[in-house]
Amino acid sequence: MTEQKERVEINDVSDDPDEKPPVREKQKKQKAHPKTTTAPKKGAVKKLQEKIEELEESLESATKDRDEFKDRYLRTLAEIDNFRKRVKKEKEEFQKYVLSEFLLDLLQVYDNLERALKAKTPSQKKETILNLLVSEDEKSIISGVEMIHKQFSDLLKKYNVVEIEALNKPFDPNIHQALSKEEKEDINEPIVIEVYQKGFMYNDKLLKPPLTKVAIPIEEEANDEEE
Repeated sequence: MTEQKERVEINDVSDDPDEKPPVREKQKKQKAHPKTTTAPKKGAVKKLQEKIEELEESLESATKDRDEFKDRYLRTLAEIDNFRKRVKKEKEEFQKYVLSEFLLDLLQVYDNLERALKAKTPSQKKETILNLLVSEDEKSIISGVEMIHKQFSDLLKKYNVVEIEALNKPFDPNIHQALSKEEKEDINEPIVIEVYQKGFMYNDKLLKPPLTKVAIPIEEEANDEEE
């Protein structure tokens, strides 16, 4: 029995001395096909970096364009807002002074009424005598003119037309118009001493200047003939 076993074991051994056991063939196969990890090529890395730089440049350009468009948008909004305010102000100014020309024409009628009342109104000294000479019809006409004059005054006040108080006031060339002048003593500046025709302001704006006579200080005879 022992001899048969030994023969079997001997028969199992290959006669080829170069033949390797199966385990070694398996290891050889594993060495022939190892698990390798391929490192990225330098060209691929360079292309990737270039792509990143290109994207960064695109992002920077897009950000710059966005900021420019935003700035233009804000400026346009500001211009529209300023335009709206300007139009509103001009509209208010127009509505405020739209009656200027009409009121100027109306003031001519008012001035004629003033002249008519001055011509028909008797002075205090001759009041008694003239009242006796004036008929009842003429008195009624004068009364009617006075009533119209009052209605005119109320109408002017309604539309913010205010008479300029010029008599005995310092002369202001911005609102007064001097038709004549007279030298006077004891004054240091030009003074309005007579009003030929009334002036008016319309909503704090000069509508019509008063026509005046102005008193001016007496010039010292050429500064005492230059001493």
